[in-house]
Amino acid sequence: MPEFSLNTNWLIPAPIEAVWSCLIDTENWPFWWKYVISVEEIEPGDASGLNNIRRYCWRTCLPYTLTLNLCVTEIQPCRFVAVKVDGDLQGYGRCQLCSDSANHYTQVKYKWHVQTCRPWMNQFATLAAPVFAWNHDRVMKSGEESLIRYLSTVKNL
Repeated sequence: MPEFSLNTNWLIPAPIEAVWSCLIDTENWPFWWKYVISVEEIEPGDASGLNNIRRYCWRTCLPYTLTLNLCVTEIQPCRFVAVKVDGDLQGYGRCQLCSDSANHYTQVKYKWHVQTCRPWMNQFATLAAPVFAWNHDRVMKSGEESLIRYLSTVKNL
């Protein structure tokens, strides 16, 4: 199966606690992130969120959707969350937050290392790799813009 390493950096003009709160409240992502169709909790995990499993259905900029199950494997509040991914993609991901309290910004770094699992994606991955990466970048850029908008209007920061 073809492998992809995808990195994204967001710069959010909000305190780290507010950003963390929105990012871990994934069941509300469809309200502010247009590419997230649905989020369903499969397993609640423990009180810290460890072993929580949620199913995410994503639309993309291209005419296909992805369904992914993410299981939390590590979590440190307001610092990072690491997940194992399976479904239409398999692998792992990490979201790390860093605060720039002097400027009231939070930097969010996403790192994904995944493999495609759909037969058509595997068949075309070599040729389509740049298109898949572009698609990922657009979806993630939309997430950054949407989170900034959401935090400025709903959270009144």
